[in-house]
Amino acid sequence: MNSIQKADSPGLGCRHLQSLLLFLCVVSGYLIRVNLSVTIVAMNPVINSTDYLRELADHVPIFGWTNSTRSVLLSTFFVGYLLSNFPASVLGCRFNNKTLLACSMTISSVLAIVSPQLVYMYGAPALVAVRFAQGLSSAFMFPMVHGIMSKWAPPHERGQLVGFIASGIQLGTMVTLAVSGALCGSSLGWPSVYYLSGAIGLAWTVVWLLLGAGSLSTHRFISQAEKDYIQASLANTVDHEIRLSDTPWKSIFTSFPVWATTIAHIGHNWGFWLLLTEMPTFIHTVLKFDIKDDGLLSSLPYLAMFVLQIPVTFIADFLNKRKITSLTTSRKFWNTISMWGGTVGLIILGYIEDTHLTIIIYVFIVAIGCSSNAGFNINHMDLSPNYAGLLMGITNTAAASGGIIAPLFVGLVVDDQTSVSEWRIVFISGAIVLFVCNLFFIIFGSAKTQPWNSVHKNDSLKMDNTKQDVEIVG
Repeated sequence: MNSIQKADSPGLGCRHLQSLLLFLCVVSGYLIRVNLSVTIVAMNPVINSTDYLRELADHVPIFGWTNSTRSVLLSTFFVGYLLSNFPASVLGCRFNNKTLLACSMTISSVLAIVSPQLVYMYGAPALVAVRFAQGLSSAFMFPMVHGIMSKWAPPHERGQLVGFIASGIQLGTMVTLAVSGALCGSSLGWPSVYYLSGAIGLAWTVVWLLLGAGSLSTHRFISQAEKDYIQASLANTVDHEIRLSDTPWKSIFTSFPVWATTIAHIGHNWGFWLLLTEMPTFIHTVLKFDIKDDGLLSSLPYLAMFVLQIPVTFIADFLNKRKITSLTTSRKFWNTISMWGGTVGLIILGYIEDTHLTIIIYVFIVAIGCSSNAGFNINHMDLSPNYAGLLMGITNTAAASGGIIAPLFVGLVVDDQTSVSEWRIVFISGAIVLFVCNLFFIIFGSAKTQPWNSVHKNDSLKMDNTKQDVEIVG
């Protein structure tokens, strides 16, 4: 990997524009992905509650879905996401990532816009179908983002450029929870949440088609100086689609570092979606907050996470550039802060009953989760810049299981939504998952570029994966 001095950098350029556009893509995608976490509360208010009476007065449709039905609705997105992620990443190796990303966002946005009318007419089964289809289309987002940025981000800028994109998860989540809560509590009701998120997604698609590019060679506005600068720093990265026959499938699926990243991704998603999909319900039923406050309160941790993301990626890159930490040590260190910090927080959350302290711990758990963006979440590009999109598809496919199982697990465990003891089981189980998954990453993870990254050498590459560079402590 070539080292480019900071003085040689052309400064702000098209690579930063790409990062900004893809950041907005993630924000838009999460507006669509997360909206049901808040609207499902408004769609099923407690009978004779203030929310129930207000929605009746405003002629907003309400439903009486059971807890198990709600859990199925919250999980259905991830079923489609799970099924589509790997095929999406394979298609991303072969076809134009820019076009695939635009199609993905268009489909998800249109489905969001038609959701209210479909659920009016056909009820929960229609919403299940819509969420499943959105899961299928949304699965293209992160493999395409990683595939595109592997061709745009110089290695020494990768943490901040890609970390900024990943912070769109927090901003999108925060905006959705805050705005959705306000809209659901207004006379516009929960349908307005779907119309707004769909419209924003379509607007992003138009901007992306005008200003975005899947590679350096296809961008209309990039300067020759910036192109030369990026190409010089990415000598081990090809700037074109890769034939499926060149893909080192066996080496990838038998790689301990790839498995370590996958396991870490699974644990992270379990904890993230456990809090994201269930905390609005916990806040509403156990802490007794009005629905107007649910969205604002639920968004607070993601605001903290978004703000904390900036210094975390800066410090991580600073320590790496000064060689205070190796890249592998850095990935494991920041991932541990995220996941083992979350482990401690979830255990505490299961045993405290003070409302204000509960909110503080909730904010803490989610906020430190941003550290994973300097950990496993960027490790795909470390292991193989040429197959970063494919690796993201593989780990995201496995990690989707966390989004599916977590809400279903809550539906099985929590029979009485006001029971603190039942919620305690949920939190402690999440803590165990986070601890074990990060332990695996510490033992088997690595940030070294793997030998099978070279496209031209894969045909003759003979690897013994038991001898790969697996660093125990960096």
